[in-house]
Amino acid sequence: MEEKGSKQNSFFTLIKFFLFLIVFCFVISITKEFFREMRSHEGLNINILFFSALSAFSFYTFVVDLNGVYKKIQNFFFHSSFLSYLIPSFLILMGIGYFILPKAFNLEIDKEIFVFLGGFVVTSHLIFVARDNKGKTFSGVINYLFNFSILYIISLLLFSVYLMAAFEINLSKILVDGLTNGAMLIKNLFNQVLH
Repeated sequence: MEEKGSKQNSFFTLIKFFLFLIVFCFVISITKEFFREMRSHEGLNINILFFSALSAFSFYTFVVDLNGVYKKIQNFFFHSSFLSYLIPSFLILMGIGYFILPKAFNLEIDKEIFVFLGGFVVTSHLIFVARDNKGKTFSGVINYLFNFSILYIISLLLFSVYLMAAFEINLSKILVDGLTNGAMLIKNLFNQVLH
């Protein structure tokens, strides 16, 4: 009986690994389209975005691990662990604040600081998701890779929406071109494997 359960678990792990490979093609293509869209804007300095991600990694690695604090904040806003993994609450609050603060207090917020803070927060969110969901077994690692890939795409799209508050980001272009190129990548991989 246990052997049947083990075979079934291995079968589902294999299916999930196959699905991960498909989703990973979309991760690559949507990320590529995201950066292509970012480079097309004159006022958006892509180096600041890279610096914010590097700063978040460095901060988590060398200064302090904020996962405990971040988890408490996420759970304050979202009482469901699923929603706390799915939606970066700080990113949403900063995006709303970017709309409200300049109008309410007649302020001008620097767009480079806006990009840096958003990049730092979305990277921190992805670190939180990655550390909180890592698997210890082969099946757990495959599950982690699959789930993280989907959450990465969602976080990248939410970050694009965040950037729309300050820049004219074409989210539909990122999504449509990313999905189209991802489907072409999957087709090319299948052609390579089957030939």
